[in-house]
Amino acid sequence: MPSLLSHLLLITAAASLAAAAPAPSRVSDFTKRSSSTCTFTEAASASASKSDCSTIVLSDIEVPAGETLDLSDLSDGTQVIFDGTTTFGYEEWKGPLIRISGSSITVTANDGAVINGDGSRWWDSEGTNGGKTKPKFFYAHSLDDSTISGLTIKNTPVQAISVQSNNLVIEDVTIDNSDGDDNGGHNTDGFDISESTYITITNPTVKNQDDCLAINSGENIYWSGATCSGGHGLSIGSVGDRDDNTVKNVTITDSTVSDSANGIRIKTTYDATGSVSDVTFSDITLSGITDYGVVIEQDYENGSPTGTPTDGVPITGLTVDGIIGSLEDDAVEVYIMCAEDSCTDWTWGDVSLTGGSTSDDCENVPSGASC
Repeated sequence: MPSLLSHLLLITAAASLAAAAPAPSRVSDFTKRSSSTCTFTEAASASASKSDCSTIVLSDIEVPAGETLDLSDLSDGTQVIFDGTTTFGYEEWKGPLIRISGSSITVTANDGAVINGDGSRWWDSEGTNGGKTKPKFFYAHSLDDSTISGLTIKNTPVQAISVQSNNLVIEDVTIDNSDGDDNGGHNTDGFDISESTYITITNPTVKNQDDCLAINSGENIYWSGATCSGGHGLSIGSVGDRDDNTVKNVTITDSTVSDSANGIRIKTTYDATGSVSDVTFSDITLSGITDYGVVIEQDYENGSPTGTPTDGVPITGLTVDGIIGSLEDDAVEVYIMCAEDSCTDWTWGDVSLTGGSTSDDCENVPSGASC
């Protein structure tokens, strides 16, 4: 029978072997990735090797025509840094030109970095309504528990940033499509949000030819500190005729809208279903507005409203307060076109607009609001 000493020697030897054995390869691979910074100068290499890197630096990337800078399904915690100038080859296609997805991702840019879509190659004054097929620009889809900050984007062919994510923070992003003002830029939305929850966007600057912000669906969305110019203003909608047609618990505050068609807007689609509830517009300064300071309509159709509101997308729990500023002479200060009993429980605070005219065409204005 082995002695007690023999047992102790065997246990000690086994412990020594265990301590000396290499860690499982999965742990070794993670340790290697966790300290790996990769600098890429080609889009294909970045897409192919993205899982090997904890930090991805995109240096003067030239994305080939008809291809996506594809950083989807990144490993948790990856950092993406744009460096230099990112450009894209020309082709008529739907895009997107950039796609980033993953969890706990941080997307930033080095000083002086520009993501340049050179949209003039596609601009033909028709946007997504016809003419050339134009690629969408940046899909932040399934980019969850993540942050995008400090990007500078220029001249997107059409819509700039499409958000379909949960718990995403976007801060200090500039989208400058002002070159499209006189060169056929159209449907160049700054931020389009749909099918999302807990989205925070702070201090964006958007110069474009369409909505600065358009929330088509989503809940728990916060927007603040924006500077918008040249486009169609700050919009909820259009809501209706999508897979998700619910907008709930939205705050749009502390922003400026200048030289634009509209200031603030809610547009629900004619003869559609859905809901808009608990939306607050507050402390927004307008200037140089050409069409409407405040416009809320339940008769929207792409291109032109029908003039007949429908009640399938009720607008409830709306707060409008602290909307001040100036309009052009031909603009209308406030326009409300609601179906009967489908705009309810509104809180209407300080709306002080000058330079435009009042509307005689409002319908079913809810109690407390004024038109």
